Amino acid sequence: MMMRIFILAFSPSIATSFVPQSAFKPHTACHQNNIQPLKMGFFDNLFGGGVQAEASHILISGDDADSKLEDIKQNIYKTALKGKSADMGVDAEALMSSFAQQARKFSSCPSGQKGGSLGCFGKGQMVPEFDEVVFNDQVGVVHGPIQTQFGSHLILITDRDE
Repeated sequence: MMMRIFILAFSPSIATSFVPQSAFKPHTACHQNNIQPLKMGFFDNLFGGGVQAEASHILISGDDADSKLEDIKQNIYKTALKGKSADMGVDAEALMSSFAQQARKFSSCPSGQKGGSLGCFGKGQMVPEFDEVVFNDQVGVVHGPIQTQFGSHLILITDRDE
């Protein structure tokens, strides 16, 4: 019995004639310097998987962690607003900067030294409580306190594939 095996190989330049160019463009900031997600973006779009997000967090443990995080959350918004009316909304860059400053100051996670940034990650790479927030709640808003096995978190979702 003779078996024939066909191997299909393609390059993005060939595939673009069959697939819109947008399928090959990075969808989140975390893809900018990473060629692997760019290559896999074609398959993610084709098969509907691979949702990615980028987030930062502040982790605090202890009995009064939620109370501390509520105070930190208020400080984040207060600093980000810088005397502007809350009706005007918060500038995204100011919010991220304020969040990073508070993460460096208060977070017990090593990521605190990087402003709380967890970088880019896929669904299922974090604990379920964390994933629930990051992949379902609003981008550009500080969420929490959120309880996980590691402690209490404030989470700032900075980007997500939709």
